[in-house]
Amino acid sequence: MAVEQGRENRYEKFLTSLEPGATTEYVASVYDELAEQFDETSSKEKLIHPSVIGCVGYDAPSKLAKIFEGVCNDKSASIVDWGSGVGLAGAKLLESGFTNMTAVDISQKSLDVAAKNGIYQRYVKLGDSKQLFKPDEFDAVVCCGSFIPNHVPPDIFYEWNRIVKPGGIIAVAMRKEYIHLTEGRESLFSEKMKHEMETVLGDLEMKGKLELLSRGEFDGYYVSGLIGISYVYIVCC
Repeated sequence: MAVEQGRENRYEKFLTSLEPGATTEYVASVYDELAEQFDETSSKEKLIHPSVIGCVGYDAPSKLAKIFEGVCNDKSASIVDWGSGVGLAGAKLLESGFTNMTAVDISQKSLDVAAKNGIYQRYVKLGDSKQLFKPDEFDAVVCCGSFIPNHVPPDIFYEWNRIVKPGGIIAVAMRKEYIHLTEGRESLFSEKMKHEMETVLGDLEMKGKLELLSRGEFDGYYVSGLIGISYVYIVCC
């Protein structure tokens, strides 16, 4: 009962970060607060099995890790987990054998939780700088659950294209409802995000910078019945 109540409280807090007008600073403060709650009960083992810290049903990190493992067999590949949070996706990638990961997030306290549990090798807080990394610095970018209104904007694909080496991978998992009008979840749909995703990805594909390797859907993004979408791109140049 306590775990269930904790999950509901966290979800209600998360929803406030989606409200129109929510600033980057406010979104960061929401995740700082949520990270403190995670920190009370988290460990590397619990991040790998997140049901014990109130994330029961959140299967997107596991799904994305499996998708990524299917396209990258180099366990030493340098990976950026963009919007890493407390390390849920990173923990699944670590479990799969990937050992060279950099966490990027706007919430310092989320990064602190991930660092405490030794999920990543580097921890980078997003700030005012638009270019945190060198061109072609990484073999891959993964992003799980961060394409949300007021969170990671679709034009971040331009930056990912810059920092990932040609031949590298960009793998994303997100909720379908944010970019596809879904019956019963109309309030989550963002026409703006849908348009920006289509525009940015269409531009990069047309210019020959990205090639779509796969696009899929999966059930159980958070709980059964919530559909996730995955995108996997190869960086061409």
